[in-house]
Amino acid sequence: MKFLVEAAAAAEHAIAQRIEDELAKNKQVLWLVSGGSNVALEVNIMRSLKEKIANKLQNLTILPMDERYGKPGHVNSNTEFMRKSGFQPGVAEWIDVLAHDVSLEETLEYYADVAAEAMADAHIIIGQFGLGADGHVAGILPDSPATDEDYATVIGYEWSDYVRLTLSPRALTDVQVAYVPAYGQSKEAALKRLQLNEEPLDQLPAGLLYEIPEVYVYVDNDISHALAKTERALF
Repeated sequence: MKFLVEAAAAAEHAIAQRIEDELAKNKQVLWLVSGGSNVALEVNIMRSLKEKIANKLQNLTILPMDERYGKPGHVNSNTEFMRKSGFQPGVAEWIDVLAHDVSLEETLEYYADVAAEAMADAHIIIGQFGLGADGHVAGILPDSPATDEDYATVIGYEWSDYVRLTLSPRALTDVQVAYVPAYGQSKEAALKRLQLNEEPLDQLPAGLLYEIPEVYVYVDNDISHALAKTERALF
């Protein structure tokens, strides 16, 4: 795991370049996307890919790491937020796990099936992770049922805010390359905890990132001073 003191534009460029490079090698690429502050970066990354490697985008599949259950296009949907923010995938396959407007059980089954198929078909899985101030990633919140599941591909559970759907910790450890843009003072405590990695998964879900072979965490200069200079950190 490498911690990089770089502006958001650098993180955006690195992710776009990695996807472009893999597509240029005629690889099937699965890009796992996050909501929240990552969406602005994802919109720009997709725009760059369409400009630079449009002839290879049929080999790109885009899948949400997590979603909030509800009607297709509901106001709290991560996919709808991307859509309203201007995310336009061109000929790439963009999977909306809510598109069929079915029950929670059926939605979970569909999400698990398309995720398993996309992961099996991919030559490389690139994950763009958010990091919550509480140390969560994807829809895997501390003390939630998502931290208990060992075998499922997708987990659904009712929480205090949403009915959450998420790729499981086991599924996310199939990611080969992870990018974690973690900007803002609110991330400082979570970044310190992630760097130390002394807590179990149910308290620090972001610890699962240590199971991924290649991880780049992008931080503000204002936060970097609070992180230890260790052999696994690059500053």
